[in-house]
Amino acid sequence: MDNWSSYRHPALPLRDLGLACLGAGEQSGLLPSFAGRTLSSHGIVLVSEGSGHISVDGERFEVRAPAIMWLFPGVRHGYGPGPAGWKEHWLLFTGPTARAFEELGCYSRDSPLLQLDGSSERDLMEALGLFPALRAALSVGGHHSDLDASLICQRVLVEAGKQRNHGASGSPGDGEKLLARLHEMAHLPLSLPQVAASLNLTAPELRHAVQTATGMGPKELVIQLRMSRAQSLLADTDLPVQRVATLTGYDDPAYFSRLFTKKTGFPPSQFRRDHHRKSPH
Repeated sequence: MDNWSSYRHPALPLRDLGLACLGAGEQSGLLPSFAGRTLSSHGIVLVSEGSGHISVDGERFEVRAPAIMWLFPGVRHGYGPGPAGWKEHWLLFTGPTARAFEELGCYSRDSPLLQLDGSSERDLMEALGLFPALRAALSVGGHHSDLDASLICQRVLVEAGKQRNHGASGSPGDGEKLLARLHEMAHLPLSLPQVAASLNLTAPELRHAVQTATGMGPKELVIQLRMSRAQSLLADTDLPVQRVATLTGYDDPAYFSRLFTKKTGFPPSQFRRDHHRKSPH
């Protein structure tokens, strides 16, 4: 890997309304350490080889690859490799969408360092594999490359954010299997303990596993899956709303209609009018 870095003054709409990539780079070897820096933007540093340290607001943490370091605006920090050096991949980003990533669980100010285990190391390669495309986007001027860099940056954040969950659960594969089973069962009128029992789990175990894998609780996830199914049925079929409610796990069509309206912003009848494609007569 050759050492490189590229900085960007992005398009103002991305900075003010979305998420803008301000720069990125990859370095390896005996890099200089530093301390006491404060950024006005967010940052992420992926350490793929070696070991070192990071300090955040005066608290020092040891770092051993694979690891992810999250940097937050206004927070004093410093980091650097040990005597043998390390390999780091970093990017800087800003914009209101950064808050959405934080609230959706991609990263937390309470956890500036994420130490990964062997099961997560392979998945970290998904994020690292995006850096060549990010480098290419940052090397070209213009708004189109600003958009490319923004999208690639968000992809890196999503992949890195998954490691926060996988690092807690240990096995990403188990979480994927659990989510597949929940997707199959979401339309069944079962309580949380019943769903857990069918998966050979206790309710607390199910709650923890789903929260770890998705960043939301099992009840919230089931509602999301049911609403998605209901939207498809309303848009793609002529089934009455009462039947749609039943097929998505709700015996009470009035309750279904209230919940659908709350979650989507539209009552079922209006959603159907807006999205249903009627056959020509």
